[in-house]
Amino acid sequence: MPVYSMQLDIDNDQLIKDIKHHRENFPEGEESNVKAWRSSYKTHEQTRLFDPYIHKILEGAERARRCDPDFFSCLPYCTYTVHDFWALMYEEGDHTQRHTHYPITWASCYYAYADEDAAPIRFDTLRIKPKSGTLLLWHGSLFHSVPKTQGKRIAVSANLIIKDWG
Repeated sequence: MPVYSMQLDIDNDQLIKDIKHHRENFPEGEESNVKAWRSSYKTHEQTRLFDPYIHKILEGAERARRCDPDFFSCLPYCTYTVHDFWALMYEEGDHTQRHTHYPITWASCYYAYADEDAAPIRFDTLRIKPKSGTLLLWHGSLFHSVPKTQGKRIAVSANLIIKDWG
């Protein structure tokens, strides 16, 4: 199964400010397989602050669908919506345990900032080094993890589901 990678036209400095502002309001984060600060999976329902970024992620999913007609042949006209959305801030030593997002259609992560020594995201044998300004999009059934990191990373993630079939 493919993992799509693309640059998005997002003001990363503003996104980082918005994530930090959200963290000030929700400093405890939530427990999960992510062993770093993570906002609620329902952040998109708590605030409209992230709506412009969600819109860009949905545009990225549409770009992936259009650029790979063979993989998406059974979904030529569908549109997606956000089921879950959360922000993440990794510091040195933080990591994420191996997991999937099944039964979600698409999982995604957009990196607003990543140090050079930030740990890669691992899809078993595939490892992708995070880069600022990059959206990764993958099928929700793919197992993935993040080993303990040396460098910082600031990101938002979303789980996308099919909204309609067109």
